[in-house]
Amino acid sequence: MALSNDERKALELLRNHAEFKATLVSLTMNRDLTVLEQHVHAVARRWFELARIHYADASAANASANPRAVYSRAYYAAYNASKAVRYVVRGSVSLKGDDHRRVADLPDKFPDVDSWTSQLPLLYEHRLRADYDNWSDTSAENTLTPSDCLAAAAKFLSAAEQFLMAEYGLTV
Repeated sequence: MALSNDERKALELLRNHAEFKATLVSLTMNRDLTVLEQHVHAVARRWFELARIHYADASAANASANPRAVYSRAYYAAYNASKAVRYVVRGSVSLKGDDHRRVADLPDKFPDVDSWTSQLPLLYEHRLRADYDNWSDTSAENTLTPSDCLAAAAKFLSAAEQFLMAEYGLTV
């Protein structure tokens, strides 16, 4: 199994890498497990790279002048890091809009998982208001400031990075 240069192709063909790995193991085809893991890690690295891009965009935005941009990009930073973690751990993630509802579906071993289970959906709610609501009182519904969201995203990216390294030997 040659390592593809296109992570999307690996993602498409593998669908659920954990099930695929189980099939290889059951057929005693262990020789290609390292190559499979390389594909999985390449896909996860791409999502984490996107998380960092969103975080950089959120950090660069002027929170006073563009709070919506900070809310939105901070959420997407955390979301893509979550997607990387969930893909590595669970074997697959949805590539459709329904995946946002799973942003906090983290593994039990994830550091401070109970806190993230409540905080990530809160970031999502703020992102939805920032991206879609155009009412004068929308900002009054926010319980977090743009700076709070940015700090939470930074903390989550760090936790996700440490988790992937500690549990899977994956440097992102």
